[in-house]
Amino acid sequence: MENEKEILTREGKANLESRLKQLIEIDKPKALSDLNLARSQGDLSENADYDAARERVQEIETEINRIQYALDHSIVLDEGSIKGQENICRLGSGKITVKNLTKGTVSTFMIVGSSEASPLEGKISNSCPVALAILGHRVGDIVEVKAKIPYQLVIEKIEN
Repeated sequence: MENEKEILTREGKANLESRLKQLIEIDKPKALSDLNLARSQGDLSENADYDAARERVQEIETEINRIQYALDHSIVLDEGSIKGQENICRLGSGKITVKNLTKGTVSTFMIVGSSEASPLEGKISNSCPVALAILGHRVGDIVEVKAKIPYQLVIEKIEN
């Protein structure tokens, strides 16, 4: 598993690179400045500003390391390799609309690598049960989602 690479879309990679640049060039210098200011206020043992600033610097460092690791250990989805697969559910394809045949609800989402997943933004991980069920299928296909209580989805639309 150590050799497995995370998959990123081009957009996902660009977003991570942009966030990393923001953290390194803007957020971290400001946090270090705030830390130095708090440090100059005297006794550090009872200095809440110092504790908060130190914690903020640590949070930023952690996020920088997480993003850098994700970028270093990922591959970017080669969109050229998916020509001829426009009507197939796949990672990095456009929005996919499915209907839950049990509940009658309709959902629209994109399938992305797990580091890009954000259900609130309509981006689901390629390793989640719904994605695993529909990957490789076409519009009109009915698939079963393997969950605690299995259910069926029909793929209604794929927008590329």
